Amino acid sequence: MKQVIQSLRSGELAVEEVPAPIVVPGRVLVKNRFSFVSPGTERANREIAKSSLLEKARQRPDQVKKVLEKIQTEGFSSTFQKVKSRLEEPVPLGYSCAGEVIAVGEGVEGLFPGDRVACAGAGYANHAEIVCVPKNLVAKIPEGVADEEACAATLCAIALQGVRVADLRLGEAVGVIGLGLLGQIVVQLLKANGCQVFGIDLDSDSVDRARSFGADLSAIRSEDVEKLALSMTQGEGLDAVILTAATDSNDPVELAGTLCRRKGRVVAVGTLPMNIPRRIYYPKELELRLSTSYGPGRYDPEYEERGKDYPYAYVRFTEQRNLETALSLMAEGKLKIAPLVTHSFSIEDAKQAYALVEGETEEKSLGILFRYDEKVESPTPPSHQSMEPHDQIGIGILGAGQFASGVLLPRIQKISGVAMSHVITGRGATASTVAKRYEIANAGCDPIAVYQDPSVDVVLIATRHHLHAEQTIASVDAGKHVFVEKPLALNREDLSKIREAVERKNRVVMVGFNRRFSPMAREVKQWFEPRTGPLAMLARINAGRLEKGSWLLDPAEGGGRIVGEVCHFVDLFQYWSGSRVEDVQATCLHSEGGDQNISVLLRFADGSTASLVYTAEGAQAVPKEFYEVHSEGKSAQLDDFKMLTLSEGNKSHTSKSRAQDKGHTAELEHFFDCLKAGKIPELSFESCVETTETTFRILDAIRGL
Repeated sequence: MKQVIQSLRSGELAVEEVPAPIVVPGRVLVKNRFSFVSPGTERANREIAKSSLLEKARQRPDQVKKVLEKIQTEGFSSTFQKVKSRLEEPVPLGYSCAGEVIAVGEGVEGLFPGDRVACAGAGYANHAEIVCVPKNLVAKIPEGVADEEACAATLCAIALQGVRVADLRLGEAVGVIGLGLLGQIVVQLLKANGCQVFGIDLDSDSVDRARSFGADLSAIRSEDVEKLALSMTQGEGLDAVILTAATDSNDPVELAGTLCRRKGRVVAVGTLPMNIPRRIYYPKELELRLSTSYGPGRYDPEYEERGKDYPYAYVRFTEQRNLETALSLMAEGKLKIAPLVTHSFSIEDAKQAYALVEGETEEKSLGILFRYDEKVESPTPPSHQSMEPHDQIGIGILGAGQFASGVLLPRIQKISGVAMSHVITGRGATASTVAKRYEIANAGCDPIAVYQDPSVDVVLIATRHHLHAEQTIASVDAGKHVFVEKPLALNREDLSKIREAVERKNRVVMVGFNRRFSPMAREVKQWFEPRTGPLAMLARINAGRLEKGSWLLDPAEGGGRIVGEVCHFVDLFQYWSGSRVEDVQATCLHSEGGDQNISVLLRFADGSTASLVYTAEGAQAVPKEFYEVHSEGKSAQLDDFKMLTLSEGNKSHTSKSRAQDKGHTAELEHFFDCLKAGKIPELSFESCVETTETTFRILDAIRGL
């Protein structure tokens, strides 16, 4: 299918043939008929993408700080690969579209193939022939509303949320500063709400257009606007002002305060500075309110991605219900979009459309549509590499996020006798970009292509955690060996099913527990060999906080940090001791996020013990990982895989490494060398199962089970 994407590195825009998405639970697969270009947001995105790396850095100092911290801990080369991978990710454009439902995923109710729907959401409702959108960001199009108008429903929801935040009453006088696309929609919504409207803009055509939509008063920005506002309010001033301008000037904020009555409201919808002039706002006791995009649910992954709706009685208008309201107003004739559309382009001509958006031509534009062909065929991706399955190991890649594309794939590419033949991701544009970068023959969105390809010997699984078990089982049942990133499974039921599949098909399954392959971790093990006594092991992990709402913390999707990350340290303890865990004790901080702050004591069959403190509360200045191992008069101290001190008696030797090496390269080389030689990897499937089961036992102990 065709999709409009841009390069984050260069800003280059292209219409590319990419794999079409597939329907997944909780989402709706839609064949687009029209999508709407948001001039303000998409112009801003284009400007950021086209800026130099230095300008990008100036705009995001927080990201620069993270990069510098990564260089200190992981070294320049590793950090460079990750930054390069991030910059080369394709950025899909667009967030408002309309089309026909092709299929609905499990858990989606009330929608059926053939229904006409409007869709919202950056990263979902893109400028593409086929989109896969979460159910809470989809609304049915009423009879009488054309697809050409319905595709603007998301922008209408943004305007509608601004009106709702203003909390207006029938008959109140409201100013609208900025009569671009959003401003014209706000004018219509205010009139439908029974308000008096005063529109203000720098452009005379925009002022005239607002008047045609029913504005009681509209004027070009001048010193006279204050007098006009007073004249329409019996000298009191406007009840509220909605800012829909997109500008670097602080004038709209200052003007809004000047036009408002005492105790009035100013609502910011557009992108503009927020330098609040105290001399204007303080004497009038004005309220400044911010309107968040399409409404309640925005930026909440529970609502948008996981489909959990807010109770109707408590949150009357959510993102989805704002979409539905906007479409209803269109059906009633109270909201007109057609007069705002100045240009319509075929998706193939996207560059011409963005030339208008970015002001590269003298021609004026307002609303811009992309239209799509009725027939959409799934293209055969171009071949970037000839495969030789007889003397090479063929790999199918499931998932190509930042870790896979920045850490795993560059290393696999350097291993001789190994060829990546498929890359499958949730977004076709990502799959195509990764395929080109690593010369992978096939890009797609459906893992079935990997399972059914006889030239694929190994499936590498680097998707989100909740998919690992399902994809591991499907790969093994298809006769493939598996390298799966941690965790192997999120619960005992899935772990049992994986064991059954491996026993049934006798395939190699190895989990990405890379730390045991680190050169310094190997030195620690060698330091204590041969030994007759047990080990006393200790680990302090300063993991840092995850953002609230992160998918990694969701028990159903990420599994939480114990299952999702603590497994690494359990495996490392098992490697050093060479023994299995017999007893587990654990406790956590009795506070919010307690399971991110745990103390664990493990006892092994050979008598060894391991004490683990895993915390999200530590200072950033403290390195992430520190280990100690003691036995029979010997000690080892491993500091973040960059410094190792080995001691015996009164003597110590310290070795340092500039770059952090956590064993990713050695891990992958070992796995593929074993497959070539027909050997079982050192990290056995049984050991991976033991580690995963131990994380479940840690959870049980914390819960008092």
